Amino acid sequence: MPSLREMQLRFAGALFAEVESQAFGLLAGEPLAAAAGVAVYRNNLREGFRKALALEFPVVEQLVGSDYFRQLALEFLAAHPSRSGDLYGIGAPFPAWLRERFAATEYAWFADVAALEWALEELRIAPAPAAATALDLAAVDPDRHADLRLRLHPAARLVTASVPAVDIWRAHQPPMTLDSIDLAAGGERTLVRATPAGFEFHRLGVGEHRLLETLARGGTLGTAVECALDAEPGLDLARALRRLFAAGAFILATE
Repeated sequence: MPSLREMQLRFAGALFAEVESQAFGLLAGEPLAAAAGVAVYRNNLREGFRKALALEFPVVEQLVGSDYFRQLALEFLAAHPSRSGDLYGIGAPFPAWLRERFAATEYAWFADVAALEWALEELRIAPAPAAATALDLAAVDPDRHADLRLRLHPAARLVTASVPAVDIWRAHQPPMTLDSIDLAAGGERTLVRATPAGFEFHRLGVGEHRLLETLARGGTLGTAVECALDAEPGLDLARALRRLFAAGAFILATE
């Protein structure tokens, strides 16, 4: 008789198996009845996964249609089965998976919309400490500014896209004013900030994005400024910093 551990592994394997015969022998009684019982659990697993994924990526579901989204969800489940009892985090690999799934096709931009949606999901539960202000910077000895370690605010995310992803997302929010969106209009770099009033979207220039990206990776303000100016030599640094401080983009590092 198989051990409890072996039975658990066989049962889990049967839930993900496409071949019904793999369910045989799991339970006492008639094999067909056992297989039918396992099929109920398999269907519940798939539908629960699909529904959780649709809650995290509602715009992607609207873009592809519910039937095709179900197909994508099942493919994604096979590639990235949940390893936790909490289904919240199942969507983390979804944008990258979509990018690979639709690479070199006219639908590659689906991954950009998914990346924006996942950023919003993370921001819904992100901590919200007080943001650093320009006054905090002014209070620091100017000789120490280059070594200052600002960090991207926990309730902020940087999102890059090859299409107007923010406009696409907005168009699919109630009351669903689906105006024409030109996918060929070009990409965007966006600072997404969660506030008590909702989400704010701040379009970034090349230099601003590089500055925030460098700080988010642990660089000092001096290094971030150098990277920003390399990316955009004509950047008005003072104006950019004022704008980013006003957006609540930073916190002061405690280390």
